[in-house]
Amino acid sequence: MRIAFYGANRVAKDFYYVLKDTDMEVSLCFADASEDAAGFAQGTGIETVPVASLPALRANFDMLVVCDFSHEEKEQTLQAMGLAHGKEYQWVEEIFPLFDDVQLNPEEKPMLVWGCGRKGEQFYRWNTAYEVEAYLDRAPQGEAFYGYPCRKPETVQDWSRYFIVVAVARNEAICDFLEQQGCKRYRDFCTYEDIESLPSTLLRQTILQPEVYDFTCRSMLNHAEIGGRGNVICCCSTFIRNSLGDISEERSFRDCWNSFVHRILCLSNVNRTYSFCLHDMCPLFIGRHETRDYHLSKPYPKMEDAPRTVAVGFDYTCNLKCVTCRKDFRVAKEEDKRQIQSIAEMVRDQVLPGCEFLIMAGDGEVLLSDAYRTVYASEQMKHIRWFRLLTNGLLFTPEKWAELRRYTDAKIMMTVSIDAATPETYANIRRGGMFAVLERNMAYASQLRKIGELSYLRFNFVVQRQNFQEMIPFVEWGKRLGVDELFFTKILNWGTYSREEFRDISMMEENGITPKPELQAVLDQPIMRDPIVDLGTIRYQHDGTDTETVENYYRWELERKVPDLFGEGK
Repeated sequence: MRIAFYGANRVAKDFYYVLKDTDMEVSLCFADASEDAAGFAQGTGIETVPVASLPALRANFDMLVVCDFSHEEKEQTLQAMGLAHGKEYQWVEEIFPLFDDVQLNPEEKPMLVWGCGRKGEQFYRWNTAYEVEAYLDRAPQGEAFYGYPCRKPETVQDWSRYFIVVAVARNEAICDFLEQQGCKRYRDFCTYEDIESLPSTLLRQTILQPEVYDFTCRSMLNHAEIGGRGNVICCCSTFIRNSLGDISEERSFRDCWNSFVHRILCLSNVNRTYSFCLHDMCPLFIGRHETRDYHLSKPYPKMEDAPRTVAVGFDYTCNLKCVTCRKDFRVAKEEDKRQIQSIAEMVRDQVLPGCEFLIMAGDGEVLLSDAYRTVYASEQMKHIRWFRLLTNGLLFTPEKWAELRRYTDAKIMMTVSIDAATPETYANIRRGGMFAVLERNMAYASQLRKIGELSYLRFNFVVQRQNFQEMIPFVEWGKRLGVDELFFTKILNWGTYSREEFRDISMMEENGITPKPELQAVLDQPIMRDPIVDLGTIRYQHDGTDTETVENYYRWELERKVPDLFGEGK
């Protein structure tokens, strides 16, 4: 299909970026003004012609797509030429559904959202395109959810009358129930993730967003995170929810990385809308301002052939049952273990050969997991130049260090999750751990850092009501050991707590931004302004407003504390 643009602007430039290398051929670009045409054409190779020549050239293409944030001016021009909407031309947003594999709610039935928890709240805050009649929840906290009627599922008399959006984290049982009621996926129901990942939804979010930020981050072009069940994300899962899909026997990592969805997410980086980034979580947005300065003459960079930075966290097996993430000890067994091992082998074989910087692991304990050992004890580790170990530190012994060094010559960095400064608090939060063992192991890690064997050492502390009064002794301990960074973050609700429980546990006000007075009193102490302290998501101190371009967030974040960490020396 041959497509021509009417519009030499950012909308057209964005749409061209995602069209490249598809079956749709872009043949012409009709300029709005000569200076716009010159800027747009640079780096694209698209021919530009005057708008007045449009009727005479109509036979040269199959579709005329009108690109702009508003329709009025271009519609008047086209109508004056005798061209009709829907017959001779279409608006760019009308083309977006062509990229969807499925059509949701084809009968346009009234919409119900099933879920009043964290996922339901995410859907409420995200949704601007769909009209919702009510929310459903098996144990509703009240008669309303953010102003919408809240009902029990049992009150629905006829499921066929509605289109259901399932907005819960573990949705398999609800999806099975709806299918038992005769509902078909996509026709009668879908998950929040189904809607969120539709190409048409994603395209609308970024291409039609007129405001852009005054900096460049290219993390989505070169970074991958592989989480539970092989789920692939092209940035940190704390900063973005959108998935590229799961790797499996049917779908390789390369399929996910080269997907059309990934191209759209990369577009949101290069056009600087950052439409899919969680701006209240990523520090790069603190102090930033939006603009409409589009830099049309600068070509958009392409995503990397393979991610050079990869974070993995696909095995939940752990030696602790921390209050923030799980109610009991979890060790993968049987079918889960087989799936996790299969993912590990795919990471080893498909991902490591193109990777330079490996981060493991965002879930479970690296030094306990057989699956993670499949990765770090493999021949493919020879490709890795930098290796960041995320651990709880309880198994970090001289023997484990010798094993790590046996398989890689990479620079090794270590981040240790601790959350306490006394044995009593440690036992209450990081249940199953012994503070005395941790102290011994961290003294050993400190020695490795001082002689340069470890290239970076950081301690993490998730601030909550149980531990906020230990922040100062935690800093004092870290200073004695000579760590590079002490990183404090606010506690998040990963589905572990009810809304009321979390309100009491969190040391932030309801807005999630303002510290409660008791925490503020701790933050005001002089020691909390020490250079090794980073208040993370509590109070963003690593100000990036003087940085115009961030190639990769994780590298940028680490080099703030250890300059040239990704250079050649130790």
